[in-house]
Amino acid sequence: MMITLNQIKTYLENSSNPLIFFDDDADGLSSFLLIYKYLDRGKGVPVKNNVVSDSYLRSVDYYNPDLILVLDKHGISQDFVDKINVPIIWIDHHPIEEVKGVKHFNPRYLNKNDARCTSYWCYELVKENLWVAMIGIIADWGLDYYDELCEKYKDLCNKNLKEPPDVLFNTKIGLLARVFTFLLTGKNDDVKKSIKILTRINDPYEILERTTPRGKFIYKRFEKLNKIYERILDDAINNNIIYKKILLYTYTIKDASFTGVLSNELIYKFSDKVVVIAREKEDVMRMSIRSNYKGDIILPGLMKKALEGLKGYGGGHDHACGGEINKDDFKIFIDRLELLKPKLIYIP
Repeated sequence: MMITLNQIKTYLENSSNPLIFFDDDADGLSSFLLIYKYLDRGKGVPVKNNVVSDSYLRSVDYYNPDLILVLDKHGISQDFVDKINVPIIWIDHHPIEEVKGVKHFNPRYLNKNDARCTSYWCYELVKENLWVAMIGIIADWGLDYYDELCEKYKDLCNKNLKEPPDVLFNTKIGLLARVFTFLLTGKNDDVKKSIKILTRINDPYEILERTTPRGKFIYKRFEKLNKIYERILDDAINNNIIYKKILLYTYTIKDASFTGVLSNELIYKFSDKVVVIAREKEDVMRMSIRSNYKGDIILPGLMKKALEGLKGYGGGHDHACGGEINKDDFKIFIDRLELLKPKLIYIP
C-alpha cells in the first residue's frame, strides 16, 4: 500500500513511542536522525541484514512501540509483519517488494527510475537539519540539495566539484559521511552509544572541530576506526586480484566491517572495473559490489544470475549491491560474474 509523505507525518505526530529500524549505512543513519530530531522521541535500531525479519521481534517486544518505521531497507519479511499489531511504515528507494500489511513509501511507485535515497525523502518529510540529510545523500552518491548546503555551510563544500564521488572523497561533508559510516561498525555497545550521542549533536562543527564533549567522543572513535581502515585500504590498493572485468579484494577482521566504504573508494580509484570486496566471517563471505555509476554494468540482475544454485543472496542498486555467500561457493560466484554480459537484465 502506497502512502504519501503528508500521511506519514500525521502518523509520526500522533505517535508517542515510535520504533525506527534503519539500514546500517550513512543513508540509513541519516534518515533515522532526521526523523528522531524532528520528533524528539522514539528508539532506533540499526539493521545489518538485508531484510527486517523475525529476529527483530525482540526489539518490538522490548520497546512496545505504537508505531514502527523501517528506513532504507531492501525488504521486510511477511512473517515479521504478520506478528505486529501496530502500523508499519516503510520508507525506501530500492526496487519495490510488495509486503502485505505495510504502508509503503517508495518513489519507484511513480517512476521506476527514481532512486533518490531515503535521506532525501526524510528531509522532504521534515525539512530540518539539512546537513544531516546531505550526509546520507552524499554517502549514497547523490547531489540533491548540494547547492543549498553550499550556501548555508560554505566550508563543508566545494562548488567546483560536480560529481558525487568527487564530493564524497574531497569535501568535509564527504568526511562526515565517512564518520557516520564508521560509527556503525564495531561492537554493539559502541555503536549504540555513538548513535545515542549523534541524536544530541546539533551542528556539524561539534564533530569536525570537536567543540563539545559529544563531538570529541564521536571524532575520537572515528579516528580510531579510520586508522584501521587506512591500513586495509592501502592493502586493498596494493594486493588486490585483478581479472579482466573484476577487481577482487578479500580481508578478515573480527570486530569491524569496512566492506561498503572500501568498495566505494576502490570504484572511485578503479572505475573501469567491477569492484568486489568480501570480508570473511566464519563460513561466509560478506560482499559489497560496485560498478561505475555512469556505466552499463547493472549489478542486481548479474548478481542474481551468478548466485543461481549457490548458498547466498544479494541485491541493491544498479551500481551498488551487497550480499553474502557461502565461502565454498565464493570462487564459483566470482567466475560466473566475470563471464556475464554487462547488459544482462534478469528478472527472478
